[in-house]
Amino acid sequence: MTKHALLVGAALMLLWSAPAPLYGYGSATHAYIAREVGNKEGPTSLQEIYGALLPDVFNMMFGDPYQDLLATQTHYEFMKLLEKAESKNDKALAYGFASHNEAWGADRTAHISSIGHPDSGYVTRKSDQLAATLEPQVRLFLLFNGVSNPDPVVAEVLPTVAHSAIETAIDLLICQKEDPDAGQRLVLAARTRGWSAPILLCKAYAAPLATAAGTTEAVAAPLIIAAENEFRLQIELYGTALSQENPIDALTQQGADLAKLLLAAKQGIIVDVPVDLMKQIMNAAVDAVKNDYAAELAATVTYVRQELASHGVAKSAP
Repeated sequence: MTKHALLVGAALMLLWSAPAPLYGYGSATHAYIAREVGNKEGPTSLQEIYGALLPDVFNMMFGDPYQDLLATQTHYEFMKLLEKAESKNDKALAYGFASHNEAWGADRTAHISSIGHPDSGYVTRKSDQLAATLEPQVRLFLLFNGVSNPDPVVAEVLPTVAHSAIETAIDLLICQKEDPDAGQRLVLAARTRGWSAPILLCKAYAAPLATAAGTTEAVAAPLIIAAENEFRLQIELYGTALSQENPIDALTQQGADLAKLLLAAKQGIIVDVPVDLMKQIMNAAVDAVKNDYAAELAATVTYVRQELASHGVAKSAP
């Protein structure tokens, strides 16, 4: 495997194995929403984009007992970060950060109440539909590969794969239709994020982490800084993958390898997952969202813009 393939694989680890409660829209989708509601060009725009991704900064803390606490903090206690922002860059980052939240931001329409179907979030509804469609095929695949009792495997792994596939499908469609430069913009946002971004995270969230862990802020802060550093790298790698000429090919090739690792880690099952199967899953995810994602995305942009204004979150000067 080439060095580039390894890097893309590292980025995909976030897509294929992140715990389900942390899902929302994908990175390119949050970046697109932030750009639409904020500044569309210039350094401030890139800070807003990175800020819109940053609530998911703790998604990579696989198996950490405080991951859920920190994810709840960034998605619901997001005003803590806004209150600490002082510089122009930090305020731009905080503006993007607020656009992501699950209380009244973009993740609310993804998880809880979509614009088109208020009874459920858009990503949640689509991933449930996709999982139901894929279940017979995945069960049969497992049986053919010697898994005698596939039901618990399907129950644990399939929702994760389906949810990730829906997020990635929307990201891919945005890159194809709404914003062909979205992948490159993710790379730039990660590379140029302000040096104070991890410090701002520490100011907002080191105290609750320290309290929960029974330690000090001096101990908690380096953990947050390390998580942000790894997250920034993963965003750059994911943006690179989305920028390729055939991103689905790159994503599914690595996704097959990582699905094998996921099955081994979660169920102790060693199964070679065909690339063709992963490509079928991704194509099914694209089919599931292609007819209505654009309308939901446009409505979410309008909704988030209105909510930011109504909650007094001001856009930074360009």
